[in-house]
Amino acid sequence: MKIKCNCGNIIVDQTDYLRNKGYIISDTQWFNFWNSIDDAIEQSGPSAKEKEEACMQLRILNLFKMAWECQNCGKLFINDPHGDLLTYSPDNKNYNKVLDKK
Repeated sequence: MKIKCNCGNIIVDQTDYLRNKGYIISDTQWFNFWNSIDDAIEQSGPSAKEKEEACMQLRILNLFKMAWECQNCGKLFINDPHGDLLTYSPDNKNYNKVLDKK
């Protein structure tokens, strides 16, 4: 995926472990996510296959939205449930990188 920012920068998402890519989850879904992890740990069966199936169920919950940050101007691009990108801009030009904190 390539996203063209209004500043002219191109955000490229063609691999994993990107510094300017992140995930967003709502507060209500956050607790559902942790409850699902607890269930997967406590209620999965003893076999490796059952544990794998419990882990895969967590992955398909789809609770997170993806977000990309322009490394030039700081604009955030967030996918919505319809596949469109919503944008948010920092209030000033001297932004602190949101997704690339160490």
